[in-house]
Amino acid sequence: MTEMLATARHQRILDLLNRHGQVRVTSLARELGVSEMTVRRDLSLLAAGGALVKVHGGATTNAAPTSREPGFVNKLSLEAAEKQSIAAAAAAMVKPGMSIALNSGTTTFALAAQCTGINDLTVVTNSPRIAEAFYAADNSSQNIILTGGIRTVSDALVGPLALSALGQLHVDVLFLGVHGMTVEDGFTTPNMLEAQTNQAFMRAAARQVVVADHTKWGITGLCQIAPLSDVDALITGEVLDPETAAILGQSIDTVVLA
Repeated sequence: MTEMLATARHQRILDLLNRHGQVRVTSLARELGVSEMTVRRDLSLLAAGGALVKVHGGATTNAAPTSREPGFVNKLSLEAAEKQSIAAAAAAMVKPGMSIALNSGTTTFALAAQCTGINDLTVVTNSPRIAEAFYAADNSSQNIILTGGIRTVSDALVGPLALSALGQLHVDVLFLGVHGMTVEDGFTTPNMLEAQTNQAFMRAAARQVVVADHTKWGITGLCQIAPLSDVDALITGEVLDPETAAILGQSIDTVVLA
């Protein structure tokens, strides 16, 4: 009977992990009606079998290599509805006459599509795809600045030319897409040159807003962009569990669940 109960617990843990991308010991203990010690033991057994990866305070799905960087097209259809909700919440922050920066990413790409009708907008980006979205909208009141640079697999322009361009600019708000976010490592990306370029974006902006779907929680890329506390706001999906949102809120002033 005990073995059956343990098996059922393990399956429930994996179901929650597949749904949320990460689980916390405290919330699992409440969900399963067992002690935190029992949950930690369950996580250790599942980790030993390769079903998950233990992290501080919980577990995540099997971690991809920190340097793995999926292409833009591969990521475009992932969490598409959530990205649209995040983009809508971010777009509500953009007003006519503002200057904004959008780094390369599928969530920032979704945001760009929702900003093409905002007049007198200046947009700085290192994404040819985002620039093209604005050019295609043909809003003559907008000013679109595309940095130069070397193109990565995620369609970002990086390197000395991008850094030089961003070093000369100042914008009101940066909307930053990221590869992963954790308490320990902050916001990360698999590409060192993208990390440097994103840091230059942050320095150029008066306000930094990260836009990232819930699956980015618990993921760590090769290079840190910034600690969680270095950004002013995070807009993520409403499917993020309340405990994780509270954890993020300890480091970030504003956490929006869209």
